[in-house]
Amino acid sequence: MLEQNLYSLFRLLPPSFEDLKKAVCEDNIHSIFRLLENDNLRKLIVNDNQWALYPLLKEYKNTNFVEALKYMFIEEIKFDEDCLSRGQLQSKIWLVQELEKISLDLGVVFLCAGWYGTLATMLFESKLSVGKIRSFDIDEQTETIAEIFNKPWVIDDWKFKPVVQDIHDINFEEHSYVVSKDNGEFEVLWDVPDTIINTSCEHIENFADWYAKIPKGKLVVLQCNNYEEIEEHVNTHNSVESFASQTPMETELYNGELDLQHYKRFMRIGFK
Repeated sequence: MLEQNLYSLFRLLPPSFEDLKKAVCEDNIHSIFRLLENDNLRKLIVNDNQWALYPLLKEYKNTNFVEALKYMFIEEIKFDEDCLSRGQLQSKIWLVQELEKISLDLGVVFLCAGWYGTLATMLFESKLSVGKIRSFDIDEQTETIAEIFNKPWVIDDWKFKPVVQDIHDINFEEHSYVVSKDNGEFEVLWDVPDTIINTSCEHIENFADWYAKIPKGKLVVLQCNNYEEIEEHVNTHNSVESFASQTPMETELYNGELDLQHYKRFMRIGFK
């Protein structure tokens, strides 16, 4: 202790501390992983083996995101990785958690401007009661990725299905829409939504016109932000009060904001 000799300290300890000695005194990374007893973590860090990442992720979180990411890596499918950024995930986790507190049956969900449908994955994997989800997005490039992220529910009698359509063209009373099939053909579906979710309100031009199309009594879940640096953000708000004035509700169930360091996200849940 007086000479700060770590080797002497470890000689006082039994032989079972040999790996700890190598890890501390010799900066031996192999010894560190023998202590952790996690072979997948060792392969990932020491051998730079990316395949070890997927079983490692599964050890900590049982989610279809792991299988989806593995599949897209194998098939070299490109997608916008911002869909899994910290801000995007935190915002959706927040939404799911607040809905779980309210504990409502969501029934048929229309996910508007649903992008890659990552929120649908999180809703299906949550404790919430969900009938089916239809994810509407005007960008046809999102359709394939959305089906990959939600494959278990696509093959389960189309509990999830992406729809390429402008959300301004949705009839929220009862809606007839077209989806693509695996064989390249198309099929017309029809649904009456119980819940309408839009986490991209800042992207929606003529938002007031879109919101006016939602019938009174529908459960709505809405998110917006104050991040004005992005050109596509045409409907930002500086406060949750401002957002509330644009989205009047007969019964408000939740109203709050989430600080995401570079911007704030606002969320409202209620019956219009």
